[in-house]
Amino acid sequence: MLRLFYAIDLPDVLKSRLEKVNAQPGIFGSHVKPVKGASFHLTMLFLGDQPEGNLKALGEAGKNSVLTARPCDLVIGKAGFFPRVSFLTLTGDIETLAFISMNLAVECEKYLEKPETRPFKAHVTIARHKKPVSRSEKETITEMFREFEGERIRIEGLVLFKSELTRSGAIYTILEKFPFSG
Repeated sequence: MLRLFYAIDLPDVLKSRLEKVNAQPGIFGSHVKPVKGASFHLTMLFLGDQPEGNLKALGEAGKNSVLTARPCDLVIGKAGFFPRVSFLTLTGDIETLAFISMNLAVECEKYLEKPETRPFKAHVTIARHKKPVSRSEKETITEMFREFEGERIRIEGLVLFKSELTRSGAIYTILEKFPFSG
């Protein structure tokens, strides 16, 4: 079985800069696990464990989901927080990505244990937390990533990733790329 997901891969330069912020000693508490550089991405659809025999069909689904997509621009916003996740919000041409996400959900419905019902929320995870973050931790994280606010990112394609879970974090491998050329 392969643990798979579709995502938008971020530019390497941006991932490197985000990792430098995350790597500052003492920035996060011991209950926080910062994301490492190669792992920064925008998840479009999590597929979970899939038999290797599904790869060809999942490649077709990825290709079909971006047939009419054109390159688009996103803008990095403020840090945000789910109960156990810190993330950077994204604005800009979210409609294009929401449409692709919806297409992926339809194309891949038969491969999912349960259909994706949550609305698409464009964000880039920067850290995971073992417990909810405090108000002061939220303020610190928001300030740490303020330099990225307003930065534009050009999005030109979708990626199918394989995720391998290890003790030191997930390792993501690109299996296939689907350029936006509509």
